[in-house]
Amino acid sequence: MLRRRTVSTLRALAATGLLTVATEHAGAQSASLPVESIDVYGSAALDAATIRAEFNADILRYAATMDRTRLPNANFDELGKTLFGIRDKLRASFERRVPLAYFEISLITNTAPPPPHVNVTIDVVEKADEARRMPFRTPPTREIADPGGLLAAWSEFTNKFFELALAGRQMQGSAADCPVLHCLGRYNEPELAPYIERFDAGAREHEEALYTVAAESGNAMYRGNALLVLAHTNDAERLLPVLGRAIHDVSESVRNNALRALLYMAQRDNERAYPLDSLLAAFDFPATSDRNKAGWTLVELAKSPRYRDRIRADAVPVALQLLRLEQPVNHSPAYELLKIVSGEAFGERDYAAWERWATAAH
Repeated sequence: MLRRRTVSTLRALAATGLLTVATEHAGAQSASLPVESIDVYGSAALDAATIRAEFNADILRYAATMDRTRLPNANFDELGKTLFGIRDKLRASFERRVPLAYFEISLITNTAPPPPHVNVTIDVVEKADEARRMPFRTPPTREIADPGGLLAAWSEFTNKFFELALAGRQMQGSAADCPVLHCLGRYNEPELAPYIERFDAGAREHEEALYTVAAESGNAMYRGNALLVLAHTNDAERLLPVLGRAIHDVSESVRNNALRALLYMAQRDNERAYPLDSLLAAFDFPATSDRNKAGWTLVELAKSPRYRDRIRADAVPVALQLLRLEQPVNHSPAYELLKIVSGEAFGERDYAAWERWATAAH
């Protein structure tokens, strides 16, 4: 059953272009893109050098197979067998050394700087760290109808947005240009206008029902979509605690949406009442996407005297671990955060200097 659901997830992600999205933008890529780096995060049972030595061919095949899920008429069942087989092989190698609570292979295609390449992170949570690194709530189970069809419309909108991006449209946009609390990117494309108008009106009309879905729906896609539709209410005071709660959702996609919205909000106003405890926890969560968005949100909040001291006190140990990763989406926010809270400008790979500063500062 788990595998069947995961194949469905692959199909949905492929449709939106999210399988190979890096730093929030997509682009048409070749299956032969080089794997630039392999990191392991969350366990010392196997290091990156050992993974590359023993499993390099498997990881290259995993990357090529994942890219094929975006091809027209992709056979998801067949591709899923390959992906699960490789993932299970790597997980078994870890579990011969240490019990695991979580294991995933994270693939990010980076287009900047060129040439395009793939960065791989083996995301691991050891059983001994499960309570600390996976403090997730039991998922809700209620069956709740889609208010006004808004949640299905959000999925359609997301598909359309990434179709435009994959067709070469410039879809990146800044938070300052976003007319609501969260935007995927540029919203001034004519093909998107009907959706935006619908979400603006529908979020106000169905606000109470959307909050109920976000908290109680047994459908993770509904919970995650509801968070981003609610951004169209522009009621930050009400939405912020709900986003903080969603950071602890068992669904990675729900957490991703919550953290996306928080990042956009922090980029525009870092003085609001943000769920700092949850953001600090998510900086060390299992998924690469958790740590990426939590990290960049902490970067924005660390610019505010309201949050800087607490972030300096509690985020530095995790930032030092993430700094050592080759994966830019985790390494870069860690480096920016360390510069802000320290006032120092050591090199991004000068690990010894950063460790000395942290020791002296703490």
